[in-house]
Amino acid sequence: MKGSTEVWLIRLSAILWFLLLVGMLLSLPILFDVGGWAVLGLAVLAGVLALPVAWSLRRLFSRQRSQPWRASLLKTALATFALLSILAAAPIYFLAFNAALRPVTVPLATLSNGKKTVVFQGMMHIGTESFYKGVVYDLERALTEGYVLFYEGVQPDPSADAWFSQTLAGGGDLSANYTALGKACGLDFQLNYFTLLDVDKAAHPERHVTADVTTADMKREYERLVRTDPAFAAYARSAEVKKDEATGSNIAKALAWLDRATPGQQVLIGTACRGVLNIVTVNDDESDPINKVVLDYRNRELAARIAQSPANKIYVTYGAGHLPGLLRDLKALDPAWEIKSLKWERTIDSPETLSGRLK
Repeated sequence: MKGSTEVWLIRLSAILWFLLLVGMLLSLPILFDVGGWAVLGLAVLAGVLALPVAWSLRRLFSRQRSQPWRASLLKTALATFALLSILAAAPIYFLAFNAALRPVTVPLATLSNGKKTVVFQGMMHIGTESFYKGVVYDLERALTEGYVLFYEGVQPDPSADAWFSQTLAGGGDLSANYTALGKACGLDFQLNYFTLLDVDKAAHPERHVTADVTTADMKREYERLVRTDPAFAAYARSAEVKKDEATGSNIAKALAWLDRATPGQQVLIGTACRGVLNIVTVNDDESDPINKVVLDYRNRELAARIAQSPANKIYVTYGAGHLPGLLRDLKALDPAWEIKSLKWERTIDSPETLSGRLK
């Protein structure tokens, strides 16, 4: 019986060692991308932790005591280093696999009330190049089919631009913030691709409509909610207390640090950033009070523009989160509005790096 138990312990030990070593080998490339100092630091930490662990194991197990102290210490240090390596690299692997298995998608929906047809292309402010190129291609085709394009984009107003920047844009310029985030994540900012439509805009400005509100409009709605909605007023007071005046400078510092990162570090930062962005987007909190201004108010205004537009074929490019509210607001104006077709498109993916050989 004792011999059988020892055999099973040996087998279990072999399996654990195999898993630890495989995990360590998978983790080391990530650690070396972080920097040699990361590997060295984990090795030193493993050596320090191995001393009490090896001593405890020798106290608990007679089989450990039968080995020389140096052998026990080296094996424990190696196992500890492998475990620490796995723990250090696990978040990167988790974020990468989560983004691959649960991708962020946006809707492409066709709405109609029998008189007008609205194609709603859900957007994200930052995403992969292939997604934006596909959107621009669809827009160019829509123009040839007689659609009027409705774009998202809060318009500036000198009387409220500073308020908008500090209250809703997190400090600094909103486009600059998205460009910075896209750079960190290895993604692109959507407006970089809409310039491909500039020639048609210049020739046919009536077919290109920025169907959004101004910063002053949003400020007025914000102030109205503060006066009439106690829950929103409480949110506004707490948001004012938490407001970070240094957000813009923090972004500048982060960009400066990113520029100094090694290529390997930039790859890891991009992977982590895309993974976090994926989680945040998928689990977006729809109950956030600020959505009463950012989503609900703008949805009502967009629905009114669609209803009042003389065009009977409209192609809307707006944030994906606007679709449910827009449909509700259109139905409030005309119950005949409904979704005729719906499909989903992926917006965030790992950048492709292809190579070849000239013969």
